[in-house]
Amino acid sequence: MKTKEHIKQLKAIPITHYLSEQGLQPVKANGAELVYYSPKNEEHTPSFFVNPQKNVFHDYSGVGEQGDIIRLIQYLNGCSFMQALDALEVIKPAKVQSFSFSGDNRSQAKKSSSMEIVNVQPLRNRALLDYVASRKIAQSIASTYLQEVYYHINQKQYYAAGFQNDKGGYELRSQYFKGGTSPKWFTYLPVQNSTEINLFEGVFDFLSCCQFFKTVRLKNSNLVLNSLTFIKEALPVLSGCLTINAFLDNDSAGKRALEYLTGIGLTVRDCSSYYLEYKDFNEYLVSNSML
Repeated sequence: MKTKEHIKQLKAIPITHYLSEQGLQPVKANGAELVYYSPKNEEHTPSFFVNPQKNVFHDYSGVGEQGDIIRLIQYLNGCSFMQALDALEVIKPAKVQSFSFSGDNRSQAKKSSSMEIVNVQPLRNRALLDYVASRKIAQSIASTYLQEVYYHINQKQYYAAGFQNDKGGYELRSQYFKGGTSPKWFTYLPVQNSTEINLFEGVFDFLSCCQFFKTVRLKNSNLVLNSLTFIKEALPVLSGCLTINAFLDNDSAGKRALEYLTGIGLTVRDCSSYYLEYKDFNEYLVSNSML
């Protein structure tokens, strides 16, 4: 069991040192902060800020994630608080660092993930089935789209329900875990002769829609972004359909995404009215006990 003092010591490990251990270097300084290309999201302009004095980070490339080094490891590796502490314990002692900004360090700014998938199989683990049931998703729906994924983080094995994207990466979910593996990308599930496409931010929004309409397969094509940051990359798919049925979150990010799509001339139907008083479709489903 880790004591408060031990956790305090781990929390004091410099974020700059941890990023350096992962092969990440800043590309410039901005006042008291160092600026990196995001280790989480692909971007053309660096927007990942680290304040070495306060030892905190702020990633502006996604939903604005920020915090200390423990939160950073949870964010990058999709692991729990205790798993993040375990990851910090194996970090080598920090050395004095100096940074040069004479060139573009983009090639050094690639994420070197400590997560490794070791096995993928059909979803049948009882703990994972109980987890998806707690999210009010029927087993028949969950097992159609999710797989049972076993992975290592620093030589320790874990498992989660996995949803594969179109580049072969996985979004991973369990009772104690929310994250994913590289490469990050969206998931396109086409339906032949469909002229409409259902757009979702995350996999459980998509599964919740299937559950709500009591079907394993929706009649329209479906696109799960897995992150709103991929909405521009998904435009070739979205623009090929006459109508986009947007099941996005009832928050500022979801509304901005909706405005973006309508602003570039696409025909979009806002379907958030199905869960109007809730943040997203799954929150509505859980609150109203649809299963």
